[in-house]
Amino acid sequence: MLDLVDRAEVRGAAAAWTGRVNTVTARTDRVDVDVLLIRPDGCVAWALPTGQDLDATTRVCALGTWFGQPA
Repeated sequence: MLDLVDRAEVRGAAAAWTGRVNTVTARTDRVDVDVLLIRPDGCVAWALPTGQDLDATTRVCALGTWFGQPA
């Protein structure tokens, strides 16, 4: 999970997938997304548009689809 704007809730968002999903905070000039979920093959599996809430339902669905059930 790539956090592009240093949102506190993003850092803990993938905690239940420890060992399968890492969260990294980085800076970019992109202004259209706050968070990218990147698959191991480098493809973007999910993106959180700028300013939208990181709601649990959407997050769990995206992580579960690509990385299985939480631990």
